[in-house]
Amino acid sequence: MKTFEPLTFKKMTIANRIGVAPMCTYMCRKKDGVAEDFHLAHYTTFALGQPGFIIQEATAVNENGYISDYDLGIYQPRQREALKHIVESVHSHNVKMGVQLAHAGAKSKRSNVRIVAPSAVDGAEEMTLQDIEKVIFDFEAAAKWARMIGYDFVEVHGAHGYLINQFLSPLTNRRSDEYGEDKHLLLKKIVSVVLKEFDGPVFARLSGTEYHEEGRTIEDTQETVKLLAKMGVSVINMSSGGVVAANIPLGPKYQVPLATAAKQVCSIPVATAGLITEREQIRSIIDNEEADLVLLGRLALRDPFFILKWKYDENLLSKEDVPNYMYRSLQASK
Repeated sequence: MKTFEPLTFKKMTIANRIGVAPMCTYMCRKKDGVAEDFHLAHYTTFALGQPGFIIQEATAVNENGYISDYDLGIYQPRQREALKHIVESVHSHNVKMGVQLAHAGAKSKRSNVRIVAPSAVDGAEEMTLQDIEKVIFDFEAAAKWARMIGYDFVEVHGAHGYLINQFLSPLTNRRSDEYGEDKHLLLKKIVSVVLKEFDGPVFARLSGTEYHEEGRTIEDTQETVKLLAKMGVSVINMSSGGVVAANIPLGPKYQVPLATAAKQVCSIPVATAGLITEREQIRSIIDNEEADLVLLGRLALRDPFFILKWKYDENLLSKEDVPNYMYRSLQASK
């Protein structure tokens, strides 16, 4: 079954084509960006289920980059120490792990910090050129730290209306300087420094459409995909949604056509996610080349052993593949 075949990109091989999507947990209860015991158990449990890879939730590259007070960070030593413990635990189960590097921009709900954006919108301050250079430097530093921590890959978060998406979108980027004339400029500079500092695959998460008549469309995103593939990005993680609230047409596989559109303009792997909850949906997406990788979100939360059970039912799992207690549990579920 193609779903359970390995795939290699930029010297990294994943055991199968199913990954765990980045999902914010908002569980840094001390508001310091430091992972807690919860995070260790959370990601280790996913690893026990043998996905091909795990993408860690949005992780702030600096003090202004958090989505909320309760998110992870990577820019302080204590944060990195805790993250290293998580990565080592995931690796002990032979699963690849990456970190999603993020900056929330105007969508930050964190207290007592400057809220910045490409233009002055929703109470945010318009970024100066010095502010922009600092963000680029902080992504560069975060990529270096990710390499030192031991992540197998990094993902640049350019979707969901956060800072990079704000620069890409005509709805929020009203600048008259070079960052307004070329709305890809911040993304290009960030990806360039991340590729330089991280010796491994770099993913990019994009919103295929903003669901707004004046916002970015899938045709705009296809141009972004071509640009990123040419720069050396290894995987496009296609999502949707943007800088404004919209009536998103939710339904099974609702984002898959956006991933397929991305595949039409590039030769690198494309990942999809969004209300994919059944084995046959995953099999169909992969076999029909609608996308190359499928990311599970809420399904993985509800059933972190979904993949194991599927492999067992297909006679693709042996006693040597998992701890004995897990294999006995699978037998008992028959």
